Amino acid sequence: MGRTLFKRFVALIGKCGPYDIAPAKTRVAFLSKVRFASVNRVNKDSIDVHFILPRAVRSRRFRRVEPVGKLHVYHLRLASAEDFDNELVDWLRASYVEYGERTWLEPRRTHHTPGDKLPKNHD
Repeated sequence: MGRTLFKRFVALIGKCGPYDIAPAKTRVAFLSKVRFASVNRVNKDSIDVHFILPRAVRSRRFRRVEPVGKLHVYHLRLASAEDFDNELVDWLRASYVEYGERTWLEPRRTHHTPGDKLPKNHD
């Protein structure tokens, strides 16, 4: 069961975009530009995974959330096919794009429309 869940997780990662795998002694990491998700443990009947986002997300599904500076590492256990739902897909895609592709580091642009008052320091 654990191996089947691992394969299902890898399939979800593949739907996010091109990725590399970085196996280590204690985990299998998935990278785009940087590592954005990992499988930390494959148990007999579940897998323990985590993903990284540069923003806070709330869910009772998380076993643990680690704040790391401006980042959040979300840990969860996947134990059945029902755990591989749209919510998980959305989190993994967001992690891939926002953290893995480093888009969270891009400067935010402020859009103004004609007639907006500009800040005092604007030339």
